[in-house]
Amino acid sequence: FGRLQYGLFLKGAGLDMENAILFFQRHFTAVTGEQFQKEYAYNIRYNYGKEGKRQSRDPYSCTGLIQGNAPGTRGDFHGCPYKHYDVDHLSTLLNGVNLQDKKEILSLKKAGHFGLACHKQFVSQHPRALELPSDVVPIDNIGNHPNAWFRASRAYRAAMAEEQSKKAPAMTSTASPAAKPVAPSSAAISPV
Repeated sequence: FGRLQYGLFLKGAGLDMENAILFFQRHFTAVTGEQFQKEYAYNIRYNYGKEGKRQSRDPYSCTGLIQGNAPGTRGDFHGCPYKHYDVDHLSTLLNGVNLQDKKEILSLKKAGHFGLACHKQFVSQHPRALELPSDVVPIDNIGNHPNAWFRASRAYRAAMAEEQSKKAPAMTSTASPAAKPVAPSSAAISPV
């Protein structure tokens, strides 16, 4: 189920079928190319509407993940982390989040407010997201769909990069004749 969830997420993020097949084939290192084509490529083509009923499948929403199959005890990595992970595991994954936000996220998880916990994590990791216009960073669907989180995160990063480029001094096309390229430090050069 994890491969299906991840594959559909990547599709929703914009990965085309050919690149999805290449991506998964590269990650199935213990499987021969022929074996991959027979056992796995069909399912990828099916998700893109090229096999079977020829209907393209949509990525799972948060509701679908929360109400869907829970991961097993070993080796399963699908579902919603707010719903399916225990507090200790989720807490470990939230190490980059400030302590106050982490406490609030875990409290929301314990109360069964998985979408709100997800939204809180997004805002914590994208601190200026609430200041930006919703047409720049669309945060209204975060906590309802993993691809909404992904799109909003990419939009936020793009907005921050654009803001930084506007703050950076303008580069001129004329370089000083005395300017010389800087050689890398010896620490950056690895021995052969």
